[in-house]
Parts: sequence; C-alpha cells; structure tokens
Amino acid sequence: MSNEFLLNLENKLQGCGTRLKELHWDASSLSIHKLVDEFTTEFREFEDNLMENAQALFGFVEVGSLNPVLPEAKNFLELLEDVRGMLVTIKKEAKDSMMWSGIINIVDDFFATVNKYIYLANITKRSND
Repeated sequence: MSNEFLLNLENKLQGCGTRLKELHWDASSLSIHKLVDEFTTEFREFEDNLMENAQALFGFVEVGSLNPVLPEAKNFLELLEDVRGMLVTIKKEAKDSMMWSGIINIVDDFFATVNKYIYLANITKRSND
C-alpha cells in the first residue's frame, strides 16, 4: 500500500482488535462481555470496509506488511475513546480531498457507532458502581 498513514492506521486497528478480544474474555460482568462482543463485530466490519476503500485508492496491503500495535487502553471505555481519536485523525488526514469521500463516509458512520457504545458502556459502568 502506498499510503503510510493508512498502513500505520491498520496496524493500530489490528492491535485494537486484539485488545477487544482480551477485554471480551476478561470482562467483569456479563453485560460488558456482551457489549464488547457486539462492538467487536461492528469494529471488524468498519475495519474491513475502510481498508477495502483504502486499497481501491492506494493499492493492496501486501502479505507480511502488517505489524499490529497494541493500544495502551486496558478497559473498554478507554479503548472506545482511543478508537474515536483515530477517527478524528483519519478525518484530519483526509482534509478536503474528494478522493477520500468513501473513507470519510465510512468513518462518519462509525463515529455514531462508537458514540453509541461509549454511551452504553457508561450506562453499564453506572449500573455496576
């Protein structure tokens, strides 16, 4: 892939996917366990759509070119906030380039998804406090 920003982003997304599985398996309650599982499904769909669009613009991700980077976040809410920060970074990178329109549409849709899960995670946190 010729776009280093997107390749580095995919490495971070891969790391988030690994952390989501850890959080799923180490959930402190059944409600968090299920919430993380549901989000992981939506996250993987987002990641796949994003990278398929990116490859249409910048070429293929070659086998062996990924090196996942685990996030520092160790709880679900922190990880969601990190993911939301990545979405902001993508929009900043795209600037006003019309070539990024498909990617930006995917990102905008996922913003709403992440915000929904932040809301749901906060409700779950309040119930467990």
